[in-house]
Order: sequence, then C-alpha cells, then structure tokens
Amino acid sequence: MNIQQLEYALLLSKTGSFSAAAKKARITQSAISQQVTKLEQEIGFVLFDRQSKPIRLTANGERFLEKAQFVLLEVHQLRDFATQIEQEVKGSLTIGIIPTLSPYLTPLFINQLSEQYPDIKLTIKELVTKDIIRGIMERELNGGIISTPISTKLKLQYRSLFYEKFFVLLSPEHRLFKEKEVDLSAIEIDQVWLLNEGNCFSDQVNNMCQIDPKRQMETTLSYESNSIDALRRIVENRGGITFLPELATLNVPADQEDMIKEIKGQDRAREISLVYVKGEPKLHLLERLGEIIQQSLPSSVVGKGNKVLVSTNIKI
Repeated sequence: MNIQQLEYALLLSKTGSFSAAAKKARITQSAISQQVTKLEQEIGFVLFDRQSKPIRLTANGERFLEKAQFVLLEVHQLRDFATQIEQEVKGSLTIGIIPTLSPYLTPLFINQLSEQYPDIKLTIKELVTKDIIRGIMERELNGGIISTPISTKLKLQYRSLFYEKFFVLLSPEHRLFKEKEVDLSAIEIDQVWLLNEGNCFSDQVNNMCQIDPKRQMETTLSYESNSIDALRRIVENRGGITFLPELATLNVPADQEDMIKEIKGQDRAREISLVYVKGEPKLHLLERLGEIIQQSLPSSVVGKGNKVLVSTNIKI
C-alpha cells in the first residue's frame, strides 16, 4: 500500500469513473485501474462496485477511504510543514470566506496585510460554510472565516475573531419605518426578504424571527441569492424588510442610513471565527492574518460583551 494508491482510490470515489479519474490525475485509465486493483488485493476486499454507473464505493470501501482521507491529510500536512519549518512570514495562503461577510470584511484588512506582510500571497475564495469545510479537509484551503458555532465531528480548530450585531433594514414605506428600534415580534414574516435556504445567515435570521424556512412571500417576485447587497436594493426599490450584519451597514449610502434600525432588546449577534484543521502547517500565516483582521475592525465588533449569539443551525 502506498500514498499514491490511496490518492487514486479517493479520486475515483469522487469522480465515479476510471476515465474521469485518469483524466484528472493525468495518467492512463489502465494505470489507475491497476493501482486501485493492487490496493484492493493488498487489503483483502473490494473498494468499488464496478458494475454500477457511476462507480460506487462498497460498504467496506466507504469505511476504508474515510480513514484514508485523514491519513492523507496528515501526509500533506507533513509535506507542507517541511517547507514551512523556518516559520517565515511568507508563502501562499488560501482561505475561504462566507459570501455574507467577504465583500465587507476583505476591504478592511487587505491593504494592511499587504503593507505589513508583503511576502504573503493570499488567495480568497467566497464560499458557503459547507464548501469551506470541505475545502479545508481536502487541502484545497488552509483555513476559512465562517459564522460559528457549527456542529461537526471533524477535527477542526476555531479562533474567534469578532462578533457582528444584526440590524433591520426597512423600506421607507414600511409601517415600522419611523420606529427607532424594531421589535422582532412586530415584524410581518411575509414581508421579510431572505437569502438562499441553507445559507447560515438566513438560518440565523430564521432563528431570530422564528420563520419557517419553507414559507413563501406573497409576491410575484422570487429571488434566490447569497448577496446581502442584492436584498438591500430589493428592499429599497420594492419594499419590505431584511436583515444586515454590522459590517454590511458600513457600505449603506448616507441617504439610506435611516433605513437601518436597531433590534429592540438585547443585541443579537453572530460570532465570526477562523477555522482550520489541527496541525495546519501554515497556522503561523493564519495567525498573522487573524491579527491583521482584528486590528482592522471597528471597535464595536471586537468584543462579545452582552451580545446574544444566534445559532447557525449548521451540521457537518
């Protein structure tokens, strides 16, 4: 058994065909077939049901490759560690940031990061939480910035960065517009615009307002998006109500600031954290990134204080 065989078997499980796996690995189909067969012969059982279309894992194969995924993760970490042994603050770093945060957070820290650590080559990918976690586990990402806590059995590490309050955004035509603070119990659910189902920000709004995620707005317009700014413009032009995280309120034009309302009662907030796997070889770069982010934030989001954290409902 060798690392290459495990990598080929995992690739085959993801693609579902020898031809697709061979193309992605840039080897011949017969070569990848031979390596997977040798692996099966050595471990003493079949990993794949080759009669199914696409090819599927057997029950034993699924258990075996689940363990192999963690073994390969450790191998990749060891390889990366060898190149980072001197702990220099330089090198490439790839992170994922959730769509409801990335457009507002990235402009705050990117210049300071470049000035203070010019030798860090940072790549940011805007991804939903589940894709960020998948990318971390599959070594496509070194870390991610997500809303926490999440429920998972994966061996992930978290570092809290800041806590964003939730605000209400009201159309000037809304009956609650003149209120300085909005009571969540006074909101008519049918007038609330939400992000795509499955987006953690949308789930948090559902939790605050006790909204059934399957509910439908009584409108001729159906809009599916992961963009908070898109919802803000819909409220501006079509009416209704939506919710904004604190950093998103910084980009609202001055003539629309009176549309932003505090939520009555104790402040509701989402926790934003840096997430990565234990033993991440580029942790020192992630830590420098986290420090720069915290230095770039408005003081109102840095501490938790008396804010009540709203659940994300995320289970991975």
